[in-house]
Amino acid sequence: MKVPFKMITMSTAAALALSFAGHELASAASFKDINSVQGKEKIIALQNSGLIKGISADLFAPLLTISEAEGVQLIVNAFDLNLDLVRFVKEPKASDYFKNASDSAWYAKAFIIAAVNGMDLPADLKPNKKLTREEFTHQLIHTIEASGKLPMVKPVVVEFKDQDQVKLDYSASIQRALNYGVVKLDANGKLNPKKEITRAEAAIEISNALAYLKAHPAPVVEGEALTSEQAVQLIKDVVGPEAALQIKIDPTASISRESFTYLLVHTLQTSGQLPMLNVVPVEVKDEAQMDISNSGAIQTAIALGFVSLDQAGNFNPKAELTRTDATAIASKATEYLKAHPAPVAEGAFLTSEQAVQLIKDAAGPEAALQIKIDPSASVTRESFTYLLVHTLQTSGQLPMLNVVPVEVKDEDQMDVSNSGAIQTAIALKIVELDSEGKFNPKGGVTLTDATAMVNHVKEILVKFSNPQE
Repeated sequence: MKVPFKMITMSTAAALALSFAGHELASAASFKDINSVQGKEKIIALQNSGLIKGISADLFAPLLTISEAEGVQLIVNAFDLNLDLVRFVKEPKASDYFKNASDSAWYAKAFIIAAVNGMDLPADLKPNKKLTREEFTHQLIHTIEASGKLPMVKPVVVEFKDQDQVKLDYSASIQRALNYGVVKLDANGKLNPKKEITRAEAAIEISNALAYLKAHPAPVVEGEALTSEQAVQLIKDVVGPEAALQIKIDPTASISRESFTYLLVHTLQTSGQLPMLNVVPVEVKDEAQMDISNSGAIQTAIALGFVSLDQAGNFNPKAELTRTDATAIASKATEYLKAHPAPVAEGAFLTSEQAVQLIKDAAGPEAALQIKIDPSASVTRESFTYLLVHTLQTSGQLPMLNVVPVEVKDEDQMDVSNSGAIQTAIALKIVELDSEGKFNPKGGVTLTDATAMVNHVKEILVKFSNPQE
């Protein structure tokens, strides 16, 4: 495997969970053969969480098998492997790592990411070759052990009937997969290692792997110095996945109390999680050691209780920060945000993330929804109304109604495929026409208006579920 010389840096943008265009959406019920699959709840949960993303509209037709390329893409997406910490001297190509890879293929970036992140893949990997259970499991186990910093333990050997069919190179990974609960033997005590793995089986293995990592986080060593990567992850965890972050930090530099505190407060303020506050400064004895451009953020952090001065009144800005102390600072910030949520500006326009969350709130947690929407697109009255009504209907929350259409003066400005949903919304009084009989389909919709629409929908859904009321 050829590996180009690379230098490390960091430029991290939080990925939006919603990455598909337009009004395209699908409920979990639309996955092919999903009801016949054991463990379908895990597949639905992964899709809804955004931890696995499709390569094509029917990626999770569960009974279909997956290729090498699809397997790599699944693992890269599920474990959020990326190139955030890498800057190459020259632009990398998939063929730099895998001789059979096409540099213009849809999988090219995933192959580069997989190679840079150390996935155990053969240099002669064939993108279109079907993956077997043992091959996919080996790749998955190697990935979770590296990404989760799992200790290499000697597993309890599990005997199974077709153990002799497992490739020797994969046997240790398979044993650890059985110990981790990532894979299970069938009713006959067999693993079926040479069987081509289905999309459903791969998704369930990923779900089990993620569950194991959640239950077995990498231990934090007391006094361990905070790395730049850990600093960024802690801040991301505080801000939450909804915020689109651009965090830049030198990965070679040690993280000091000053730099981490500034980065945390500055990121929270610029992402709208924390307002710009007028803070009454307190005396910091060693303020002269502090970069003046960081002092405002540090004073804010002191005022909000994220950090505190020592008994002598010093902040110790240049002191190296441990991971334990940084986690404590981040936890205090999280507690503050929970107690002081950022106010919603009156008239603020709805974002795509807010639109999806509102619709999920309307449907309730029991509805298995997968909603796809372009995160960069502005949300209009037309697009939100369509998405709200169509999602609730296709997920079975709202029946398909025979509506007598009303005249809409500006119907010609409306996408014809949206008109049915909009007529339904008008009939149910989810939306109203203006005094001139116009819907204003291309107009923006505010968070306040969208929330009012969703609250009305919730009332309607209660009536439909309890017709006697």
